[in-house]
Amino acid sequence: MSSLVAYANRTFTFTGKLTIYKVSELKNKIIEGYNSEATKSGDFFIDMSAVEAVDAAVLQLLVALKNTIKGSQGNLKIKSSAQTFDSLLDLFGIPADTFPKGK
Repeated sequence: MSSLVAYANRTFTFTGKLTIYKVSELKNKIIEGYNSEATKSGDFFIDMSAVEAVDAAVLQLLVALKNTIKGSQGNLKIKSSAQTFDSLLDLFGIPADTFPKGK
């Protein structure tokens, strides 16, 4: 089974079906990637382009990641999104600039 999230070059790349049943695994991988960085400030990115499904529990995890990064004077930006993620943001009334586009 392949990992649902990979981390390289300050980018978290998510794949597959991201649901509440996978939150613990995702959280551990995210913490591992984030803690591997010596410098916590600056831009971090998420790539959601290969995500098939995402639910509210994973969205909550990503908001927590954003807040953690922001607390260290950093930013969390979207490199690439998927319709399923954009729809979830819209469903919960989360402004588009919560996860600004980045390169």
